[in-house]
Amino acid sequence: MARDCEVMWMEVRRALPLLLVLMLGFALRVYRLEGHDIWGDEAWSITVAGWPLARVVSAEAETNPPLYHVLLFGVVRLAGWTPFAVRFLSVWSGTLTVALLYRLGKEVAGRWAGMGTSFVGALSPFLVYYAQEARMYGVALAGATASLLTFVLLYKEQLAGRRPSFFLWLLYGASSLAAVYSHYYALAVLLAELAFATGMAIGRRRALHLKAWLVAWGTMALLFAPWPFVHARFLEGKAGSRFGEWTVAKLGEIARRTLLAYGVGTTMPSGGRWYGWAMVALAAWGAIWLAWRARKRSEAILLLLVLVWGLVFAWAVNPIMPFFWERYLLVCAPAFLVLVAVGIGGLGDLARPAAAAAVLLVLTSSTISLRHYYFDPAYAKGGYGHLMADLSSRAQPDDLILLNNPLQKSLYDYYGPKDMRSVILDRDALLDEERTDRLLTKLTDGYRRVWLVESGDAREYDPRHRARAWLGQHGSRSFHRTYTGCSVALFVLAAADEAQHPLAVNLGNVVMLSGYSLGSTVVHPGEELLLTLYWQATRPVTRSYTVFTHLLDAQSHVQAQVDGLPVGGTRPTNTWAVGEVIRDNYAILVPVDTAPGSYELEVGMYLWPAMTRLPVIGADGRPEGDRVLLGTVQVVNRSGCGTSRRVTLSSVAWTRWRRVSPWLSFRGGRGRIRPSFPDP
Repeated sequence: MARDCEVMWMEVRRALPLLLVLMLGFALRVYRLEGHDIWGDEAWSITVAGWPLARVVSAEAETNPPLYHVLLFGVVRLAGWTPFAVRFLSVWSGTLTVALLYRLGKEVAGRWAGMGTSFVGALSPFLVYYAQEARMYGVALAGATASLLTFVLLYKEQLAGRRPSFFLWLLYGASSLAAVYSHYYALAVLLAELAFATGMAIGRRRALHLKAWLVAWGTMALLFAPWPFVHARFLEGKAGSRFGEWTVAKLGEIARRTLLAYGVGTTMPSGGRWYGWAMVALAAWGAIWLAWRARKRSEAILLLLVLVWGLVFAWAVNPIMPFFWERYLLVCAPAFLVLVAVGIGGLGDLARPAAAAAVLLVLTSSTISLRHYYFDPAYAKGGYGHLMADLSSRAQPDDLILLNNPLQKSLYDYYGPKDMRSVILDRDALLDEERTDRLLTKLTDGYRRVWLVESGDAREYDPRHRARAWLGQHGSRSFHRTYTGCSVALFVLAAADEAQHPLAVNLGNVVMLSGYSLGSTVVHPGEELLLTLYWQATRPVTRSYTVFTHLLDAQSHVQAQVDGLPVGGTRPTNTWAVGEVIRDNYAILVPVDTAPGSYELEVGMYLWPAMTRLPVIGADGRPEGDRVLLGTVQVVNRSGCGTSRRVTLSSVAWTRWRRVSPWLSFRGGRGRIRPSFPDP
């Protein structure tokens, strides 16, 4: 009995390090799982998962095979539609990959190589990044890792003269099909396995073994072949023909980007890329040590074949793909991670301090990259959720929302307010100025406030920014903010045709403010102050200046403002013709908690980001400050609302609630559900 307990305790001690590594891998993959907004491709996956199952598996659902979306179809119906729920399938796949990496490393170079591989995989920023994304990459990676592992097991069984079990062949086929039915690039792993097995069988003159492999691959081909034929017509509509991409330089670019991603992910600042090359050097040393010092030349060849075949496969299909992204070759990352772990072990055999330095390199590079991924807004996957939260906090029920392209429809369905009218603009109409005018005149008829949400590459949907220009000419921009991959602007459709107050103010001897118009000199808290400025260039303007419009209190503190490029950002000053009159509209939102009283309106221009203002030049040619004062505006409370103190307090409470409610609201269905309250 005592001996049995001792054996059990030894087994627990042996399993404990792996358990700790798996817990670390899971923790890193579940940490801040909702920290990034759902981005475009994820939103499309959520849309597909919401379809009937027959449509999910149809040939026109996605550019990749349907296995991931079939799995997601079941997940969302069991766990819901929150970002945590839709991403958890990838978390589970990523954690499974860490476990598979242990066994893969162990079969290649022993137990300690297995522990090292799982440890490096658990920390890998590249693997963590895509284990937190509601796309097929995590499932494809788990399938490819299992395929490579079972391939090694089958090969070792044959090499030892034993006949592999049918169950092992079944695992190999199932994992390989799971990989290729999740992402086409997993074919690169299978091609590497095919090349290796063929070479080993011919080189060792064991054709019988090759026949067994041919039976396995033939069976998998029969099970997979129908899908590419079914999917071919859809893929033809997505593919291009850029055979000029078949260059050595392009292959070098694909190799450089992919190897750096394997080493440090895609969230390492440019100044830290040397960490990535150090990881590549460590993997290269692992291949050398495995082949010559560990006498495992076959295993080294297999791992290098997976890496090389992945790069060549991506380069070969690149001309018919819209673009290349490092994530496509995530399926080949296990081979790199095994070589890194073997390289660390090899350094340990030579000098333990060198191995400790290598471990420190892995820890440091992963920490830096993951910190940027988790916390740095510059590496945010998307900003559509934050955009819609800001829009919803400022919107009114009778506003109109214009979406600049159809690809953001899935994002809008997930995050957008459900009680407002939204319209996707016709791309063809935006390519012609007259059609743009007719379209927007019709769509905005009867609306005072219009939101323009721009997402994606404007060069594809509105290359001349005609929607923004039209709204800027027919209204005043009240709010504008840019987020990761998208932006939003609010336009109030009311503008003066002629200047009510002519001026001739010289700004920096390059621009003249020739006049302005005010919608009213009296405004209530929570309303927009409509201002139209009339500019003229007095000589060619070579720089792009930002216009500022400020409402100042008695202490000259800014209480409300709108800063931005002229005409809603569509007419930068360096595009003005000399003498051309530029009508520039602004809607300055007066906060609802603004105290009644007199406020001064100032305007001018500055150079971003230096914040250097254009000076106002007097008649004698001397500077007279750096702003133009347009007069005073009275902020008064609405009549019939009781005492001013009561109105102010209720307005402040409403403003604060509108600011925090998007973050306090829970998510249900396919987007956010918010409490509904009427405007005060």
